[in-house]
Amino acid sequence: MSDIISVFSQKCVDYDPKNVQNAIDALLAEMGGVGALVPEGAKVFVKVNLVREMAPERCGTTHPEVAVALCRRLTEVASCVTVGDSCAGLYTNGMLSGVYAKCGMTQVEERTGAILNRDFGTVQAEIGGKVLSSSEIIAAFVNADVVVNVTKLKTHSFTGYTGAVKNLFGLIPGLVKVEMHSRFPNLPDFADLLVDICEYARPKIVLNVIDAVWGMDGDGPTNGKPKYMGRIMCSADPYALDAVAVKLFAEPQDMPVLRAAMDRGLLRRDLSEVRFDFEAWERVEDFDLPAVDRMDFFADQPRWINRLAKRYMVKRVHPDKSCRGCGKCALHCPAHAIRVVKGRARVDQKKCIHCYCCQELCPFDAVRFRTSLVYKVAHRMSGKRGRDNG
Repeated sequence: MSDIISVFSQKCVDYDPKNVQNAIDALLAEMGGVGALVPEGAKVFVKVNLVREMAPERCGTTHPEVAVALCRRLTEVASCVTVGDSCAGLYTNGMLSGVYAKCGMTQVEERTGAILNRDFGTVQAEIGGKVLSSSEIIAAFVNADVVVNVTKLKTHSFTGYTGAVKNLFGLIPGLVKVEMHSRFPNLPDFADLLVDICEYARPKIVLNVIDAVWGMDGDGPTNGKPKYMGRIMCSADPYALDAVAVKLFAEPQDMPVLRAAMDRGLLRRDLSEVRFDFEAWERVEDFDLPAVDRMDFFADQPRWINRLAKRYMVKRVHPDKSCRGCGKCALHCPAHAIRVVKGRARVDQKKCIHCYCCQELCPFDAVRFRTSLVYKVAHRMSGKRGRDNG
């Protein structure tokens, strides 16, 4: 980790193409220009966030105008610029074609010299991480010379927040993500998994960008509410960028993934290495941040208390009446806790590992959460303890 890490932010009032291009150009200038980031003739992979088929106005995916503005500049120096992601579900041409179209990413090919990724091959890669030794990785990343990581600022019902670091989970192909949730069902382990993937990817990443013109709060990453922020941010360092973004509405050490990075010495807890004017950083008011299912409040309690905590101290999944029984949640549930009965998804709460993939994948936004009074009170105490210990 370098002594000083710069993070840059530009105001962008809306997604008007001129406004977005001006903000992106200003950010690239702060970074020394696109030529300082991308070698002449390099093959570039632009890793966007395309969690599932969502229209841009839903604010759950990287806005196409941000991708277009970046690709216009990247194509000036690169030999090839490819834009893509491995979203939730199957990693196939049929699946991604629908996602590209719905998310507005077809504009990239129509308006720039970049192309959408159509190579759905994978490579077995050595990760060498704390919890992940190896994994399949999408070939689009492996075959690129350099990578630009372009994500969306939004909440996440499992990890609390998703940004630059978690966006790299999209390097794991399709259904392999289901396997990862099954192997790492506990939040601390899953946070370490995300840091492992980030550390594997970092040597190729020359730029991280967060689209925060409109973000998402509430039950993200797909079922939350659009939240206006009016900013686009960037940095060479994904952890520092996420920390600055989180400072808009919370404390970075309260986010499990950033805590995992801090525990490894990848980011200082006081952010003293981050060059950014935090005093002028205007916090976003009334940001609805979901409670994170952290059990550290009960870490030193007897085992029977921990068992009760796991039963009553988590958000329970309940598909509502808008469920159409498509079975997508059942197909992708890592714990096989869901089945469709009489045209509606039913969840076996005893099997549920609370990864909330069902909520992320549901095309009808039918997945809701139920919490108990015990949950609400204990989570407030848990959060306070986490901050005191951080």
